[in-house]
Amino acid sequence: MGSKLLIKNIGFWLAILICFKPKIFLCSNEDTKSNHWWKNLRVTGENNPGFTIMDPNDTGINFENKLPLEKSLSNQVYLNGSGVALGDVNNDGLCDIYLCSLDGANHLYLNLGGWVFKEAAKEYGIECLGDDSTGASFADLDGDGDLDLIVNGVNSATKLFRNDGNNFNQAPLHDDKYAISGGTTIALADIDSNGLLDIYVTHYRDSTLMDMPNTEFKFRNLDGRKEIYSVNGIVVKGSKFENRFRINSKGGIEENGLPDLVYYNTGDLNFVKTVVNGERFQDSRGIPLKRPLYEWGLAAMFRDINRDGRPDLYVCNDFDTEDRLWLNVGNGRFREAPSYSLRKSSMFSMGVDFADINRDSLDDFAILDMLNRDRMVRKNQMPPRLTYQATPGKYLDRPQYMRNTLFLNRGANVFSEIAFLSGVEASDWSWCPIFFDVDLDGYEDLLITNGVERNARHLDTIIQLKKQRESNKMSNRDILLARKVFPSQSTSNVVFRNLGNLNFLDNSIDWGFNLKGITHGMACGDLDGDGDLDLVANNLNSKASIYRNETTEPRLMVKLKGPKKNSHGIGARIEVVHNQFTQSQEMIGGGRYLSSDDYSRVFAMSKGNAKLTVTWPDLTRSIINVKPNRVYSIDYQDDRSEKSGKKTMQLPMFSLLRAEGVTPHKENLKESTQPLLPRGLYEAGPGIACGDLDKDGWDDLAISNGRGGAVSLYRNLKGRGLGSFKDTISSINSRDGLSLLISEGHLIQCFSNLEDGLAFGDMVTVNKLGKDIVQRIKAVAESAGHMSMADVDCDGDLDLFIAGRSIANHYPKPVDCWVYINENGKFVQNDSWSKAFKKIGVATSAVFAPINSDSKPDLILACEWGSPKVFINTGVSFKEETKPYGLDKYTGLWIGVDVGDFNADGLVDFVMTNRGLNSSYKASNERPLVIYHGDINDDGVWDIIETEYGEGNTLYPRRNASTFAEAMPWITERFNNYADYSTMNISELFGSSLLDEMNRLEVTKLESTVFLQKNNRFIPKNLPIEAQFSSAFSPVVADFDNDGAQDIAISQNQFNLNLEESRDDAGLGVILIGAGNGEFNSLGIAESGFVIPGEGRAAAVMDFNHDGLMDIIVSQNGNLPRLFKNQNKRRGLRVTLKSTEGNINGVGASMRLLYKDEPTHIGAKHIVRMGSGYLSQNTTTQIIGDSETAVGLIVTWPNGNEEGSDSELFTFDSRQLEVIAEKGKGVRWTKPNGVH
Repeated sequence: MGSKLLIKNIGFWLAILICFKPKIFLCSNEDTKSNHWWKNLRVTGENNPGFTIMDPNDTGINFENKLPLEKSLSNQVYLNGSGVALGDVNNDGLCDIYLCSLDGANHLYLNLGGWVFKEAAKEYGIECLGDDSTGASFADLDGDGDLDLIVNGVNSATKLFRNDGNNFNQAPLHDDKYAISGGTTIALADIDSNGLLDIYVTHYRDSTLMDMPNTEFKFRNLDGRKEIYSVNGIVVKGSKFENRFRINSKGGIEENGLPDLVYYNTGDLNFVKTVVNGERFQDSRGIPLKRPLYEWGLAAMFRDINRDGRPDLYVCNDFDTEDRLWLNVGNGRFREAPSYSLRKSSMFSMGVDFADINRDSLDDFAILDMLNRDRMVRKNQMPPRLTYQATPGKYLDRPQYMRNTLFLNRGANVFSEIAFLSGVEASDWSWCPIFFDVDLDGYEDLLITNGVERNARHLDTIIQLKKQRESNKMSNRDILLARKVFPSQSTSNVVFRNLGNLNFLDNSIDWGFNLKGITHGMACGDLDGDGDLDLVANNLNSKASIYRNETTEPRLMVKLKGPKKNSHGIGARIEVVHNQFTQSQEMIGGGRYLSSDDYSRVFAMSKGNAKLTVTWPDLTRSIINVKPNRVYSIDYQDDRSEKSGKKTMQLPMFSLLRAEGVTPHKENLKESTQPLLPRGLYEAGPGIACGDLDKDGWDDLAISNGRGGAVSLYRNLKGRGLGSFKDTISSINSRDGLSLLISEGHLIQCFSNLEDGLAFGDMVTVNKLGKDIVQRIKAVAESAGHMSMADVDCDGDLDLFIAGRSIANHYPKPVDCWVYINENGKFVQNDSWSKAFKKIGVATSAVFAPINSDSKPDLILACEWGSPKVFINTGVSFKEETKPYGLDKYTGLWIGVDVGDFNADGLVDFVMTNRGLNSSYKASNERPLVIYHGDINDDGVWDIIETEYGEGNTLYPRRNASTFAEAMPWITERFNNYADYSTMNISELFGSSLLDEMNRLEVTKLESTVFLQKNNRFIPKNLPIEAQFSSAFSPVVADFDNDGAQDIAISQNQFNLNLEESRDDAGLGVILIGAGNGEFNSLGIAESGFVIPGEGRAAAVMDFNHDGLMDIIVSQNGNLPRLFKNQNKRRGLRVTLKSTEGNINGVGASMRLLYKDEPTHIGAKHIVRMGSGYLSQNTTTQIIGDSETAVGLIVTWPNGNEEGSDSELFTFDSRQLEVIAEKGKGVRWTKPNGVH
């Protein structure tokens, strides 16, 4: 022990003497406390964040991972590359490097200090000749303070080398049963909490079916089931082919990967071995796995995701074998995370890394795949064999997509996938991700290695080789060697800078991380002792890259001295807190793609002194105050606090009510006759209406249904639950039911004819509860959708607005909307009132509200492929005033709309939902989203050409050639191959004359947005980022926390999109709490309790149990609705209006609270509306918060002016919980000067 200490001290002083890097160096002073020691770092020089690649002639690192051509052609497994392991193998205080080789000796480079290294693999006995090594990891497995070594190989089972302080000796790891070659990444953690590090090894294969041309399979039927009997004459059972192949659902042959292995450490380098099977692994229901998982494992990483002190595990699997998120349930056992935790995954998952990317103290993670950033390369890339097709109501499946995925932790083991929003969905053929704070700004950036020796998904080459095999008789060797024509994809590595707002920006060139080549494994460690992390990358057929970190920002390096047998504290969580800003990392063992880091973590310290907390795996904590530019080593053995007690959980705002007897929405699988639609049109419903059907004073519930179903009517059992109405049988729909309204005991239903396209039958029906239909409005060519009601002509009764959605087979051709005037109880279409809505667009939603200074009902209309539209009621017609209100330039894919007074200025504002920012679609004023539409071939079906930008601002076809060819077979005559297609812009592909004949639409804005009214214009303000995670449908405005500021609830998600698009499922619904000044804050799901996992559609509010709190009901397409009970402790004032017959509930009225002794202190405006959001109707009863100090309620009845006789003041006692305001029973109120 004494000799080791001497070596360490000599190494430390040697580094000081010979390291002349000017920016930083270790000072000689150090301090030792009871549980830690630290050393100073002095930072000098200019700050140029980024990297410099060190010259091999200077470092002495000349390693090159050479792969002979014929070797790689005969076995494609080699193209997965090799990795690197970093660590201090000789305990001299300097980080050493171990590089794996696919065709020769592995190299160990001992760090001599000053960026000089000496190769010593043979001397230390760890060359691993002939193993064709893939992955490696250093870890102290026997707890003696030395780093032992684990190595995987294509042709070798996992090997373990014990470090005895002077060299390595191979230790027995497994018997023949578990001697499985083809191992890839090694991950380490104390799985079973016995204080010893266990090992998880992912396995791929040592060869694949792709390398076995002309393989002969023979089959047999066993009990009516077809199975593989022999392979190349070898009987499968009991042979090397057992469990290797299977027959898929279409009768094709699928190859299985190998099961991963787990090594449970029992001490002194003895291990209990097991494959991943039912012995220690359970499915998400807690049922032991029935058989081992034969999957294509490439990488795995441990991380305590749920913060229970037990390491959880994420496993990346190639091809269509699912990735696995295993939650550690104790005693060395794992249960797969619930299906709703992850709603999608990458398909060809390569590597994984974790980080808290938005500093909310929750661990997020990234998975890499192989989507190229260059659109020309993408258009010549074979798409995945399996594509996701949405099934109505199904959301617990987990579709896979060929792109990177980034999972944002929303709490409660639920993640939202946001790679498109963050801009990291594509990084080329990628392997190893590392979250790493390059510029030390406190946010971890994302570094990615790229490149592949042969792009085997290159479509033109695949076709060329297929033709070659069909035209020539080729030997098996010839077939293998012919693959050399696949192009090399030698692409740049990439680093995405974390901007701190969930957005990342490619900063590769500026930071010197753009080396072109083929790089696989990568790891980080402090190679020069300056307190920041450097990088080592293993390149194929070129020399390894050594990256010196040039950042000079203040930093903090943390090392751990863990429990006795976990000397580096693997699994401990490290948090550095500056006021409210928290950085957190975990000490990991292995887990990089084929690689492992040195055991040190670095944090940004530009904010000055901080508090450092280490939470050890047993949940005890070490807490110290730290200063910038120091290296701290924290010792587990000394001065730890006890385990932190469980935090008192505050009740979420909403709880999910499980109402008995509620039935799911019926949706049917429908095949679109417009194959190039961006999204499905048929899955629009269901709608929701809240209103008093039986006139018992309690709001009931109506939910529309699809074709073959019937409208669902639920009676409110006075707040105790939902029941059925007696003697009421709803008729079966012959079409999809969409919007619903409940008005004075009448149920008004709207139906879509998009599916049948027939201009007869019902568009709208009106009936009373339990009685026959009293009015039918006949269908027209246009399909109807949303409905709203108001007293449009100011005659005292409610009129009806019907929004036209589309014409069957003609989306997005603009269509009409209609106004139906109430004439003696019958709705009659009125041309004068409808004229303004002729060919207005693709209308999705509408709401009436008094926008200008009078109280006549004006209309706000949401349209896809158009701007929000405003129509002012002149008394005899509607006049469009979209442009004067400043809205014409905000074209979007608008879906739902509701109104409020978000800054309490008495003016009507509105919120409108949109496509969001988390998709492949991008839009701005400078580069709008553009489509062309029209009937190209005169077949009566509208064609759609979606575009994307290529070089400059030139528009290219968005869709792949195969997608266009299926819809327009003639298009293939315009290009010779996929390479041709990839270079053709839309004018070259379709011809300028044809495009000139088509209609062009542009979208400049995709964010869901609040529009605040000021000086007779609407000013847009994007909603918080959580509202942009997915397609948003129904916004509903109410004061959920009763603080007087209006809040917003939003439903989200759409699954049936174009097959080239990823499922829109990152939304869980969102509650946005208003600040009263037009700003909003999103509640986390643990705070809100508001979760809609499926395809949220209509959303409406009502005070279900009359407790002065607004509850929420949300419908889901093809699934059960969700009713959320508001649990807030602060109740609001219930306000019910009684107006005149024909509009008894005062629809169109607005109301505001008047506060005590302050005649100009008036609360936000609340508007009674009937039909808003998206296919939704809220209760007409209003709940107004912050009423405790109010003395009166100002009601402005529809048809009047706030200065006129129709504004009344109703006084009430501050202890009063409910006000019934009857028209004519209040005191005339005149608005004071200075009040809107």
